[in-house]
Amino acid sequence: MATPPETEWPYAVSEFECHRCGNCCRGDGDVALTPDDMARLAAHFGLAAEAFVARYTWRREDGATCLIDQGDALRSCVFLTPENTCEVHALKPTQCVGFPMKWRPTDALEICAGLRAAAGLPYPTRRTMNRRTG
Repeated sequence: MATPPETEWPYAVSEFECHRCGNCCRGDGDVALTPDDMARLAAHFGLAAEAFVARYTWRREDGATCLIDQGDALRSCVFLTPENTCEVHALKPTQCVGFPMKWRPTDALEICAGLRAAAGLPYPTRRTMNRRTG
């Protein structure tokens, strides 16, 4: 999904506080890893880079190495816990660090509790949905 330029974002959001809704860690998007992300996460788990890649990633057609999901209906990130926290938060991938102030999907305001709160809107009523399974 394309993200509208900041000038087209309909709400002023100057400060963001994560509300741990977990919606940014679910759905059809892929988390593409940088080489530094892979090295950092592999070291965290005490794995060789190749072992980390084999266990936690898949290769997209464009060659990007992406995190796998948990195989659930909502395609939850492999590192998302049942409490909606990130198992590797202190070491999270570069792409994850940029959400939601550097990038966001077009439906971010519908699903992100933190963005909704910053914009003065109520808690989201919809979860991230997978286009493949509904």
